Amino acid sequence: MRGAAAMVVALLLGGCGGEPPAAPTYNLVLDAQGVVFAGSDATYARFPFGTSKADVERAAAAVYGDAKARRTNSAECGAGPMAFTSYGAIQLGFQRDRLVGWTMRRAAAGAGEGGIAPGITRMQLDRLAAIRMMPDPAVPGEFVYRTPTGPIRGVLAGRGPQARVEALFAGTACAANRPDPPTSSASSQNGTFAG
Repeated sequence: MRGAAAMVVALLLGGCGGEPPAAPTYNLVLDAQGVVFAGSDATYARFPFGTSKADVERAAAAVYGDAKARRTNSAECGAGPMAFTSYGAIQLGFQRDRLVGWTMRRAAAGAGEGGIAPGITRMQLDRLAAIRMMPDPAVPGEFVYRTPTGPIRGVLAGRGPQARVEALFAGTACAANRPDPPTSSASSQNGTFAG
């Protein structure tokens, strides 16, 4: 009986611990070697280029909700046929069911490595990273900046200090297939993504 009383007291005290911890929120960080979902609880899930499409889409669906995913294909890419999964203004590129690249447009719920995101001005960009304008760009306004994981490319819309970063991309990109236009909300459907 004494053991049972001790167990009841332990159970009652265990129930007085307050609210259960809140579910972590996730920020998407796109780096030169793939994608990272960084949790507010200091956890992260890294998906480098070469990761299976199924694994990357499963993680993205947990953050954005699978209903947000828009899947397309293009045979018009210079690197060969590609499949794409877009979540609003973020597009993940796949070849042979492996992650090979990403593109992020303005108003995307995420950031590139170094905190650089589409929509900032050239003046802000210059404060965050040393960029180099591409001498023979595939797209007008194309630039590159170096990160600890490698180079990330981007596109400036316009010239001068107020020109805005229109897009960032790394890995294999395809100009023939663009992500969805920005939506009015940068948050995920289920609220677990904090962009």
